[in-house]
Amino acid sequence: MYKETIKQAFHKYPITCALIALCVIYYIYTSIVYGFDMNVYQGLAAGGYNPVYVEKGHDYYRLLTANFVHFGIMHIAVNSYSLYNMGSFIESLISKKAYIIILIVSGICTNLLPYLLYLFTGYGSSTVGGGISGVIFGLIGTVGALYFHYPHIFRDVAKSLALNVALMLGISFLVPSISLSGHVSGLIGGFVSSYLLVKSNDAFDR
Repeated sequence: MYKETIKQAFHKYPITCALIALCVIYYIYTSIVYGFDMNVYQGLAAGGYNPVYVEKGHDYYRLLTANFVHFGIMHIAVNSYSLYNMGSFIESLISKKAYIIILIVSGICTNLLPYLLYLFTGYGSSTVGGGISGVIFGLIGTVGALYFHYPHIFRDVAKSLALNVALMLGISFLVPSISLSGHVSGLIGGFVSSYLLVKSNDAFDR
């Protein structure tokens, strides 16, 4: 029965499930190589984000690969659960093409905007980032964009998410190990890309 449920989920939400599978597979790989709880140096070796490595080593791939690097079982478990909840909802609403674009833009913006902030101010030079949570915030930004265009349809969804977003951002601000800039950047990337897709009528073109 459980296997059948997984098959149904893959059939209904193939992109979301594939993305979660990639995160889990990569976590299993890093756990075999480095152990279940990586330190920051191992996180860097696994492809985590650090602005100095991007600038000095031209490791631009880290802007994307960092999304798949997770530090510990709780990190990957919470992110996978949240990604499935948000991702399945958004994937059921918009076209596959638009959904993929939003995921990619959110993932890159999660680390690109903090990198630009570092270039201008030097902020975050000692940070090592990883995780798909910025993409999750990007999907929350998608709900915001949909609400902006269709407030009568998405009002209740936006209201229910607003308190959760405020709480998550508050936790991001209070807990040093959580990247507030990455979450906000993912949110911005998701909102802007979704807004443009909806405005151009490409979001629902299946």
